[in-house]
Amino acid sequence: MRLDNMLLAEGVSGPEKGGASAAAAAAAAAAAGGSPNDGSIEHSDYRAKLTQIRGIYHSELEKYEQACSEFTNHVMNLLREQSRTRPISPKEIERMVGIIHRKFSSIQMQLKQSTCEAVMILRSRFLDARRKRRNFNKQATEVLNEYFYSHLSNPYPSEEAKEELAKKCAITVSQVRGQIGVKLGRYYYCCTAVNIRVEGYRRY
Repeated sequence: MRLDNMLLAEGVSGPEKGGASAAAAAAAAAAAGGSPNDGSIEHSDYRAKLTQIRGIYHSELEKYEQACSEFTNHVMNLLREQSRTRPISPKEIERMVGIIHRKFSSIQMQLKQSTCEAVMILRSRFLDARRKRRNFNKQATEVLNEYFYSHLSNPYPSEEAKEELAKKCAITVSQVRGQIGVKLGRYYYCCTAVNIRVEGYRRY
């Protein structure tokens, strides 16, 4: 239910009716700083990427629903053929259909989880790009974002990696550690909010 609510709120599921635009506007309003022109460009970019996610989601969902319908019809035809040689009760038919639907529901749940994760990453990137930090210039923020999102499978930099990031960003190792920790906490919170399990997460 949480997954469905999130997809609906972000404009990914449900009738289009500007859902993606509304979500992009909300994200833009939540982010502080930046000139009006920059905000307009980023808003457009966010909306375009969210629309792309929506398109992929609905395309895959349609494929699953069609496959479920076709497979159900196939099983029903097999049961009709078998009914010529043995009695088949309505309960048996209902049980078989239920098994098929549960299987495809499980597959759809995986699709919803992966889509929610994609939206969370997009939203986090968008907000990170808009937020201003006194001690961090745009280049430093971009370097840290690039490192974090390209190492999501293991976003815990070694001491050598932290020193290298600190040099690139012209900040201290302690600041690198703090920023990575903030991004980790935000990413973990967003994922757990929609029941997406994050393997190997630990406080940083």
